[in-house]
Amino acid sequence: MRPEKVEIKVTLADAPDPAAPARHVEEAVERLGLTGADPWTVVFCEDVTDAAASTALLDIGVVLRVRGKTATTGDSTIKLRPSRWSQLDPEYFENVDADEDNLEDLKIEADWAGEKRSLAASMTVKWSDSRLADGRQVAELFSKKQLDFLATSSVGRVNLAAVSMLPPITATRFGEITVDGLTSKVRGERWRVDELDFLELSILVKPKNAVAAQAALTAFMQQKQLPVDDSQVSKTRRVLEHLIATSTI
Repeated sequence: MRPEKVEIKVTLADAPDPAAPARHVEEAVERLGLTGADPWTVVFCEDVTDAAASTALLDIGVVLRVRGKTATTGDSTIKLRPSRWSQLDPEYFENVDADEDNLEDLKIEADWAGEKRSLAASMTVKWSDSRLADGRQVAELFSKKQLDFLATSSVGRVNLAAVSMLPPITATRFGEITVDGLTSKVRGERWRVDELDFLELSILVKPKNAVAAQAALTAFMQQKQLPVDDSQVSKTRRVLEHLIATSTI
């Protein structure tokens, strides 16, 4: 088995140094001409306790994310990353596009960030309500099919009654841009919370084109003199660790 698509990512990040704040991300947005975006609200859910400020779910490869795109529209995603084909229930071996009869979108994709490569399986459902403002329990943010996906395919048991919603962050999804040497358009997304600021550029390509596409995207970053973050720590992990360390949940 192999994924149908590979998502290739590069990230720029501003180090949180109040004495000498960097502006790499802001400069990159301007230099790349990234426009046409309205901010979204993004909320992650984690297993947080007073005695152990840790990313327990992320550590077992579970990401629970809810995005509010307007006051009454958004989507909820359960992502398993890193994932394995062998941990997935056979019902989830193939990608599924959402339609009128099936509200959930299932994607199994390779995830490349520098030399770090993994498999990610995610199920997303779009919604048209005000669930982020309704005071719902964590389990009520996701569909029954998503909860079945989590229960049957996660490497560990997750009791959502013991999971907390973290403080929201702001995300901006920009319009796509064209890069020489790439047939796929490049998507930009910026995350900001407190002093943290990240810009991620990503492309989605077929596996046979992934090596060449990653080289072309890297060359583009060098040509634009944009400093890529080579730490190999995902923006999701950095943001979750920051939120947990600074929140009073």
